[in-house]
Amino acid sequence: MLEQVLAQHVARLRSCLQQVSGDWAGPEEGSDAWLLLSALIGDDGESGKHNILSRFEQSGRWLAEQGGKLDARLSGLQTYADALNSELKQILREQPELMLEASERLRQLQSSLVLALTRGYQGITDQVRLENSHATLLLEQRLVALQRINGISNSAVDLDQTLESIAQIVAEELKVDLCSIFFYDELQRVLTLRATNGPRPLGGLHFTLRLNEGYSGRVADRGQPLLARDALADSNLATEANAYSIDYHGLMSLPIIFFGNDERLIGVISVQSCEQRDFTRDEISFVEIVAGIIAINIENGRLYEQTDEQLRRKVHELATIHRVSSIIASTLNLDEVLQIITTQAVHLSGAERSCIFELDPDRRRLHVLAHYGLNTDLVTRMQIGVGQCCAGRSVQTGRPSMAVDCFHSDEHCFIHGDPFLSSEIHSVLCVPLKVKQKILGCICIYSSHRHLLSPEQMQLVITFANEAAIAIENARLYEETRRGLELKSVLLRELHHRVKNNLATVAGILSLQRRRTKSPEVRYILAESVNRVQGLAATHDLLAHEDVSEARLDDIARKIVGVANANLSPPGKRITIQVEPCGIVIPSRAVTILALVINEMVSNAIKHGMVERNQGVVTIRGHEEDGMVTVQVIDNGSGPPFALPLAESSEGSSEGLGLSLIRHLIGDLRGTFALRRETRTVEATMQENGEAEQSGQGDYTIAEVRFPLDRRSHS
Repeated sequence: MLEQVLAQHVARLRSCLQQVSGDWAGPEEGSDAWLLLSALIGDDGESGKHNILSRFEQSGRWLAEQGGKLDARLSGLQTYADALNSELKQILREQPELMLEASERLRQLQSSLVLALTRGYQGITDQVRLENSHATLLLEQRLVALQRINGISNSAVDLDQTLESIAQIVAEELKVDLCSIFFYDELQRVLTLRATNGPRPLGGLHFTLRLNEGYSGRVADRGQPLLARDALADSNLATEANAYSIDYHGLMSLPIIFFGNDERLIGVISVQSCEQRDFTRDEISFVEIVAGIIAINIENGRLYEQTDEQLRRKVHELATIHRVSSIIASTLNLDEVLQIITTQAVHLSGAERSCIFELDPDRRRLHVLAHYGLNTDLVTRMQIGVGQCCAGRSVQTGRPSMAVDCFHSDEHCFIHGDPFLSSEIHSVLCVPLKVKQKILGCICIYSSHRHLLSPEQMQLVITFANEAAIAIENARLYEETRRGLELKSVLLRELHHRVKNNLATVAGILSLQRRRTKSPEVRYILAESVNRVQGLAATHDLLAHEDVSEARLDDIARKIVGVANANLSPPGKRITIQVEPCGIVIPSRAVTILALVINEMVSNAIKHGMVERNQGVVTIRGHEEDGMVTVQVIDNGSGPPFALPLAESSEGSSEGLGLSLIRHLIGDLRGTFALRRETRTVEATMQENGEAEQSGQGDYTIAEVRFPLDRRSHS
């Protein structure tokens, strides 16, 4: 009864759903509104209803697969059911029993459709959740595997051992039977097996493949991944697959490429399985990441080796430069220094020959100072004009220059006329030798390679050029200074010689006057004057025979002793004058003053100390302490007939004159004079006949002068 009534009002019910859905063409066939209406009026009976429920369940699955919202679909069904229920109340308002039956049928139908839609949607959702859970677990495992691979790559383990560990981890993670890693040799253009987790192919780790040979060679040649469900079924791949004792069917092979400033092929990584297998996108991505890790690891190793080699080379270069600089600072042997520079410049620049040219004084031509790897006969007669050849042009412009194969066309080049040499040399670098913008010459580096030197090599040669320029300039300055010193020394010796002669002439005149005078007092005064003059002459004679204007203190004392013995020793007395060794060097300014002072002290010791004795000892000694020189004249005589300060001694007496001379002369040296008596023990002395005389303990007169040693006066 209800189905008949509803069938009579289908058009009205469709119009109701049309207004609710907004579809002016009526509910579209297959839509939720259309299916709900069809199930309500029961056109197809129970089978139709079952079919509608299946379609709703399938729609729920489809909705879940597409990521749609279940709430929106359920809300739509509720809207359609409410609209139909309201319309049915209008249609069946006069038939309450049918209205209740229609409402109950609509409610049950709505519940069934919602349940079917939810069941289908939930089924897919549960499956997706399960798959996501599995994918998450798999991703975690892959991340752990990648962490292990990355840790091994960053460790200090040997490279082959690292690759073996990586191959083992990849095989375990992908559950394959074989993982192999090949490296590409750019020079030989072949792939060499470096690591595998399974059996070795024929040839073991020495197994090699050419580009485009086997699947590894094909991947390396094309730079693209290769996948095969059954590699043995492809004759192009079977070459490598048959190299193993086990049949491997499933194959995934990927290139190992370093993507830096320029792409560089590192090698190939392959995974294989005994059964036929299709590898997933996730598995391909995993192996791609592993290949990237290997590429970065290999590139880092290569960069580390390059950096380490560069550091070693830089250390070697710096040590060489330091050694050359040390030699320049420690020696003025120009030939030795320049030979070292030419040799080291060749070794550190990677060239074969080098040559250092010096600019002639007329600044028009260059000649060779030192060379390495060139014929000696060739370079000794070689001269190059300024502006000619690479060397001459470098000197003319004052700038470094590099050229390749310029020898054949440059007729002024010294290599141009030597076919054998020009065939071996192809590039040249010339660097001018400059000191304070003054060009002294140039250094040239010759190489057999047809390429220019790198900026680092060029800078190294420039450094050596600076060292050579300094060496040449230092040698020139040293030679000029040496010649100046030699000239000064010759002039000073000549001056001292002439002064000595003049003083000898004065002493001769005084001696002649002494012999002619009849007064004993005048004769004695003249004798003292002759002694003083001859002492000065002896000192100048000493200076005339030295290389520079300075003399040892003991040499000065010996000269004075010789003169004093000849002029002052009284007849019949045996006076021994000793000079103790003393290596103190006295500068020229103080030599003559000190000689006069020692002469006066020795003269006073003989004249006053030995006046009451027939024999005695006079000792001259000197020492230096804290920059002060002390000279003592010690005698064992009776001492002076007075003990007064110098200011109270008689200026008119010869004795007073001698002490006054000492006081004024030592004052010129900013020194002091003292005269005292002491009781002391003196070691044994030698008599004139060679017998020892023990002086023992007694009183001694000590004349002492002290003055600062000014070494700046040496020159």
